[in-house]
This record gives sequence, structure tokens and C-alpha cells, in this order.
Amino acid sequence: MECNWLKTSPSLKKGIDLINQLEETKFEQFLRRIVVKLKNQDTEIFTEEERRKLEKIFKVNDEQLLLAIKSILYIFKRILKFIFMPVNLKADLSNIGFNDEKVNFFIKIWSSETKLTLNDLTSTSLNKYEDNPDLQWKLNTELSSEYHKKSKVPKAYLSFFGECDVTEVELTHQELNSIFLQVESIQNELDNLM
Repeated sequence: MECNWLKTSPSLKKGIDLINQLEETKFEQFLRRIVVKLKNQDTEIFTEEERRKLEKIFKVNDEQLLLAIKSILYIFKRILKFIFMPVNLKADLSNIGFNDEKVNFFIKIWSSETKLTLNDLTSTSLNKYEDNPDLQWKLNTELSSEYHKKSKVPKAYLSFFGECDVTEVELTHQELNSIFLQVESIQNELDNLM
């Protein structure tokens, strides 16, 4: 029931079981809305009125709906940080407890989101940062959100300024440390070649 990119907890397992029970006719729209809002970093995914409608559609209470939303947010935040072969992602989602129908919805939306990201990457010029690279950074702390009460998450924001546009990256301490270690490893290999 474990996979390398996701740590399952009793709460997540409960969320997955709940997601498996949600009505399938509206599930794809529900999932797509959460992922779009996640990528746009909107704080409010559903209004209170929309949540009430969703509770009726899915026949769940407010607490169950929030657990389903939090579980989907967590899983998609993790999914969007890794590169997968669709068959491997499908196997991983099945292994953590999703039924086949829900796995197919996740794969469909993940595929469309990944395709958009890859198209954006390939459509931009590869040398847009080559002539005059500029890097800026800032630190910030997320103190809490609607879904994570009383949390404190330090984050670094890196901005790469090219001739045509700006690319911004949000990193947690662990992600920034991982990048640093990878760059240090590359530097050591380059030093060994000289």
C-alpha cells in the first residue's frame, strides 16, 4: 500500500476510501476544479454554497467533503512534483487504495495537466535565459490556510527573469535543500573532471 512519492496515513486512507464512494458522474468535474484551483493557488476552491451542493450530490457531510478535498489536494500536490509513466502512476494509485474508476479520473486529469505543462515548456525558447540571466529570491511563511489550520510552512520563491517572461518557483525548505545537494553533486563531478 506504499509508494515512493507518497506517504499514506490513516487520515489519507480514510480520505481515499471516502473518495472511492463519491458519485462518479460529477467526480471528474469536482476533481478538475480542485486541480485547477491548486495550480492557480486559489485559497478558496469551493464557495460555501458550492460545498452545500456538493454535499447533496455526493451524499456526504461537511467534514467528509473537506477530507475528500484535502486528500485530493495532497495527492495532486505530490503527483505534480514527479514525472511518471502513466502505467506506473496508475499502479501506484491502485496500490494506495483507489478503485479503477477513480484511478482513471486521476490519470485523465493528470495527463491533461502534464500535457499543458510540457507544451508550455517546449513552446518557449530554450535560450531565453542564455543571454542575460537574472535571478531573484524572497522568503515567506505560510502560517495557515482553510485546510491546514495552525501550520507554519517556510517557503522560498525563486524568480528567473528572461528576455520574454518570468518563471517563478515556490520551494519548501526540504525541496530547496534537495536542489542544493543535487547542484553540489554536479559541482563535485565537474571538479573531478578538471
